Amino acid sequence: MYAVAASTAIALKNILVATDLSPASLWSLPYVVGIAHQYGSTIYLATVVPLAIYGVARPESFDAIEAECRDYAQEKLDRFSAGIRAQGIAVQVLLTEGDVAQVIPDWVEQHKIDLLAVGTTGRGGLHKLFLGSTAEELIREVSCPVLTVGPTLSGESPARLRSILFATDFSAESFRAGRYACSIACRYNARLILMHVTDEHATQVSRRSLIRRLHDLIPENLNLPNEPEELLAQGRPAGKILEVANQHSVDLIAIGVRGAGGLARAASHFGSTAHEVIVGATCPVLVVRAPDSHRTPVK
Repeated sequence: MYAVAASTAIALKNILVATDLSPASLWSLPYVVGIAHQYGSTIYLATVVPLAIYGVARPESFDAIEAECRDYAQEKLDRFSAGIRAQGIAVQVLLTEGDVAQVIPDWVEQHKIDLLAVGTTGRGGLHKLFLGSTAEELIREVSCPVLTVGPTLSGESPARLRSILFATDFSAESFRAGRYACSIACRYNARLILMHVTDEHATQVSRRSLIRRLHDLIPENLNLPNEPEELLAQGRPAGKILEVANQHSVDLIAIGVRGAGGLARAASHFGSTAHEVIVGATCPVLVVRAPDSHRTPVK
């Protein structure tokens, strides 16, 4: 039986926090700081000044507006980065002008980013994020996993991960998400829950088989404080994932999406499902794309 990996060790050496310096865009920061402590990561605090701000300005004002925007952003980034450094974490600041949806993926490749963190701004949908981009655009474009954190988590610091839910449809992309779930669970000494959502026609025999498949996904030598828990649910995948996460007071949900256009056009369960989970979750959601031509951050 195919396990999530013979070794679940992953490297999270470089984490990029994309922010427009608003509170919503920094909701992920307590979680990123916690992960950086666990993995010895460097945090890249990144802001992209949108070109749209120059749209209504007179040409003779461009230079002054650009300087003012850059100075403001630099001052904010320096202040936030100083607070992170005070916690013993290495920080680098990235600042430029342009289109967020283009610049962030470029930075991910250029700086060998292993995790991108973004804040979402509402429960009613994947609303606009920093500087007019959206979480869906970034998840579709970047090669690394994306950690999304919504407004229900904005007051928690420092963040601790005590319980992790890995939702799988037994696809290759969900197995890759499982590697991250297992590694983070080991680092945090957290409880690990595995779940699969079946359709209403699943028989008792098939349910037993699915439970066995869930059990066999986890390597026997995984160093966890407790045995992983396997769960089956019937119904609409997103709703059941959120239901289980709430029932078990989960601190992180890990799911996989397929390739470019992952949230909008994935062929597996985790297409629109991932979108709904991110929107409805009351905990951070780690979204992991399928392996492709990009490097996989493995030790």
